[in-house]
Amino acid sequence: MTGTCVNTIKLLGLGSLGLLTSSLIQQSVQNIPNLITQLNAIYSLNVITLNSKITEVKSYLFSSRVVNGLLTGLSTLFFTLAYKYSPIDEKHPYLVYAAIGAPLTLFGLYYKAWGYEDKILSKQDVSVFKKGSSSKTSSHAPSSVVSVDDDEDEPQVISKVSSVDELGRSYVHLSDESGLSTPTSSQPASPQIRHQEGDRDVEDEQQQQQQQQPREGTSAQEAEVEIEIENTLTKKEIVQDLKHIKSGYTIGSYVSGLSLTIAVVGLFGDFYLL
Repeated sequence: MTGTCVNTIKLLGLGSLGLLTSSLIQQSVQNIPNLITQLNAIYSLNVITLNSKITEVKSYLFSSRVVNGLLTGLSTLFFTLAYKYSPIDEKHPYLVYAAIGAPLTLFGLYYKAWGYEDKILSKQDVSVFKKGSSSKTSSHAPSSVVSVDDDEDEPQVISKVSSVDELGRSYVHLSDESGLSTPTSSQPASPQIRHQEGDRDVEDEQQQQQQQQPREGTSAQEAEVEIEIENTLTKKEIVQDLKHIKSGYTIGSYVSGLSLTIAVVGLFGDFYLL
């Protein structure tokens, strides 16, 4: 290759490294902080906006990976070619430093940030609260009415017991002796007592059903609070992950800026001093 072609390749490498550095600086200083601010401003129950912003964050992280990887590959390729095809007396060390600067930048960028980006990219959409769907609607069986047997109770056995007092007066006592003798009369249970017992059984049954029935209003409020807490925790977790990613981008911008400075100084020396 002629010297002009090598110089062109050097300039292309410098341009790729400069774009990578400026991109990292903009992402760490402006883009990611803006995403964090927008997420913090979203109300937790505004599910549509929150899901839309999470999708936007995922798309941003994926596109930034593609752009950073592409610029790193181009910068490394151009500086490697420039060093390979340069004359022996022009194979300066800055070309090597500039060539390895972009991979080191990518390593510093994703040393910790890659795992946090994976966590965000694998996030599911936050839950949506729907009335009636949070609490299971239980089908209540119709109240069972205690049936009162219309038939008369079994006849009670009445036995006569005769007695004579001291004055010679005789008395006849009636006593119940079930199963001892043949009944002479029967006395059915009082309908009023039977009715009271039936009402008491019905009330007991209704109280048991009320205890078993879920309080739909309370359950709905509890479900809404749980979903709000879950969405808030999800939002805060994404914000914390973005802060870690921001620190990774900041480290990457430092490494890339140092490599860019070495490349600029080396090219200035090539063009104007040597």
